[in-house]
Amino acid sequence: MSGMKLIEDVSSSDLAGLLSTIKALAPEIWSSSDRRLILPQRLEDLENPEYLDEIRAKIAKMRKLKDMLDCGRISQAEYMSCKASILLRP
Repeated sequence: MSGMKLIEDVSSSDLAGLLSTIKALAPEIWSSSDRRLILPQRLEDLENPEYLDEIRAKIAKMRKLKDMLDCGRISQAEYMSCKASILLRP
């Protein structure tokens, strides 16, 4: 396996960048009706710093999970289960 990372490790602070990262890390969630669970209920909350911090934390956890999967420390099933738990947690 090459040393190439699936997701570029760039710390994006804007909403579009964060949502793009989630879309890349979890396309199965993004393309389903479950994406409503990771987006805020009110449109004005999209620019809320607390919401953006929550999204950044979820991305960091998912990147750590992906690294664990890539290193063979967890199985694909564990990865999928943990990722869903992270994304769907309120």
